[in-house]
Amino acid sequence: MRPSVVALVLAALAIVFCQSSPPSWSIDAQATPAIYDPDPSHLWNRLHAAIFVRADIPSTARVPDALDPPLWYHTSYLLAQPSHQRFVKLLDEFLSTHGEHLVRDPIKRAILERDLWWVFDWSVEREPDRQNEPGDEKEKQELQSRLAEVMRRLALTPEEIRALPSNYALAVSSGQFAREYDAAHPERPFLPPDLFDSNGSWVQIYNNGPNMEPVAVSHAQTFSRSTFVVFMRLPAGRKATFDYLQTLWDFSQPWIARPDDERHEQTAVNPNLPQFPAGTEVALVRQMMLFDNQGNVAATPITESVQIRVYRKIAEIDRMHAATFAEAARSSGQDFYQIVLSRSHLFAGRAGGLRATERDEKEFSVFQSFGFDEREPRPVMQSCFMCHNHAGISSLNTRERLLKPNWLEHDSPPGAGDQTNPKWWEYDSDAGWKQHRYEWGLLNGYWMAAGGSSR
Repeated sequence: MRPSVVALVLAALAIVFCQSSPPSWSIDAQATPAIYDPDPSHLWNRLHAAIFVRADIPSTARVPDALDPPLWYHTSYLLAQPSHQRFVKLLDEFLSTHGEHLVRDPIKRAILERDLWWVFDWSVEREPDRQNEPGDEKEKQELQSRLAEVMRRLALTPEEIRALPSNYALAVSSGQFAREYDAAHPERPFLPPDLFDSNGSWVQIYNNGPNMEPVAVSHAQTFSRSTFVVFMRLPAGRKATFDYLQTLWDFSQPWIARPDDERHEQTAVNPNLPQFPAGTEVALVRQMMLFDNQGNVAATPITESVQIRVYRKIAEIDRMHAATFAEAARSSGQDFYQIVLSRSHLFAGRAGGLRATERDEKEFSVFQSFGFDEREPRPVMQSCFMCHNHAGISSLNTRERLLKPNWLEHDSPPGAGDQTNPKWWEYDSDAGWKQHRYEWGLLNGYWMAAGGSSR
């Protein structure tokens, strides 16, 4: 059983946050990306490098602006020596010198808070990969108490969070992306300008079930500091999409007995659901979540990634017989696109900070991994085929949300949606779901013990 939040917070109170003078910590200027300031030795740059450029995995220096830190479920980095001592000293330097005053830009403060929040949650969830591995509760508390205080000082006011820009809209207006899928040029990434239009051609898939889990629950469990929104668009438009959703919901046998369940006690989604037509598009949008200086979790308008799949044809992906990944992609019937946040682009005001993932681009993936450190980055787009290799609707992993006994998705009356309201992102259930998780209760306990509001 996990220790209580109160017990951990009280134990952390014995930890001294700040030292009388900033500690010396030699840095490698070549390995420190100039993310927050042109000077690599800037404190915020060194803090970023400590998280994203791991000394024990030199290849992480090739992707210093990755969306998520290279920290896995069984990672010991930042908890084992010497990385633990170095990171603790860096956090102490931030606290003792009031590093929060070095940068006042709300966007930069939001991004640093977001990345430190990842490290905090990872330290809570991290488990040893062997039974005889030494415990690290002391090291976890040393990190968590300091991280909580740094984040408390960085936290924005509710008004500052609401004033953050919608970088998706900025990316669309920049002209850097096509506005729709072009079958003649499938290599061109695109961003639909009406994706968030409440009366547009894209239909949002809601959690219309009896539980309060997010729609894209597997993504939300891995990246619980983000909100996830799923959209669908049939080629004939909005009405055709809702008509198809009605057909799915009316299907007489949406669930069948699991073929591998000998006791016949479990069900699975029927693989013979009514199929959507070729030309259908689906999108998964990941957006940044923050907490304000009052300690409240809040969704934000900052888009972290957009993953789009276009179904050129309805076909299974034959991974077993394809000679190469490119061959599997061609035979899949799907075109995959990923638009991802870049800190350097965001801070420079370039296309809302969003950039297209290249077809041969590599990354350190923490999603659907086995929890162990990766030594080399792997092709990004291959992960799409791993999770979405079935035909049509069977490759949509949120399809169960569209079936009975969940509620039917209904369209709003024409004109009912407020298309001019830039605050659509405030009404997201993932933020409420986050506040019921253990790691949030622990963070909130540290925060309240330190004095609550940050500014």
